[in-house]
Amino acid sequence: MATNEERSEIVESNFEWFQILGRLGVVAAGYPLDYVKVLIQIGHEPIAPVPCRTMFGRPALALPGAFTYMKHIKKVNGFWGLYTGLSPRLASNFLNLSTYLIVEEKLPNIIDESLLGKPESELTDEQKLIVHANELVKSSAARVIAIIVSHPFHVITIRTIAQFVGKEEKYIGIFGSLGEIYNTEGILGFYRGVIPRIIGELLTAWAATTASVLINTYLIEEESLKGYVKASMNPCQGNIFFKYLASAFFYPFQVVTHVMIVNNWS
Repeated sequence: MATNEERSEIVESNFEWFQILGRLGVVAAGYPLDYVKVLIQIGHEPIAPVPCRTMFGRPALALPGAFTYMKHIKKVNGFWGLYTGLSPRLASNFLNLSTYLIVEEKLPNIIDESLLGKPESELTDEQKLIVHANELVKSSAARVIAIIVSHPFHVITIRTIAQFVGKEEKYIGIFGSLGEIYNTEGILGFYRGVIPRIIGELLTAWAATTASVLINTYLIEEESLKGYVKASMNPCQGNIFFKYLASAFFYPFQVVTHVMIVNNWS
């Protein structure tokens, strides 16, 4: 029979996989906005700017918002056109998150195991830093591997969306798109833009986990609250702060990634 500790590990593992499914549901629900964001990132502006005024009352021109853009896409390609590329996006996210969980769990720790089982209140500042470094090394390695595994499907997603610009139909379906990229560009075609993506995601992760340590060490004294702060940095959980950092500080890396993916593809 399984011990209480083994049962707890099984429950925690199942919970993480349910979180992945929940994340995929959120991705599917918000996909039309992602679709619009990618088109804006690669410079497609099909709707003329409209007259407006600045906060100081000066006349200016402004591009329409995301919802106006979505109406335009719906008018051109119909309602389901807003979900073009959803399948490779879900495949990319699933591979990314599941690979991260599996690899991060399997990677060995680089510090004394006894430190990992102690509550933070029993650790010195130096020991907290060591534990933080251990988590950072493991999560960074797992994140790089997860990106490498999932990036081909990310390339398919971005190119499928970009077809809206020129009305091409080269990237239809996951397997057909994989064959198209391999036949025209070889293996390297699956990894267009992977370097800026890795750099951007690592910088985001490092900033988020470091912020978690600083907040828990200097601002929060309640042990129960520290768990919530740490969980918010987990890529499989709420992730609000993680997303905020990505969009506010490291957004340029995402733009470069997507431009490299669509630049000079045939």
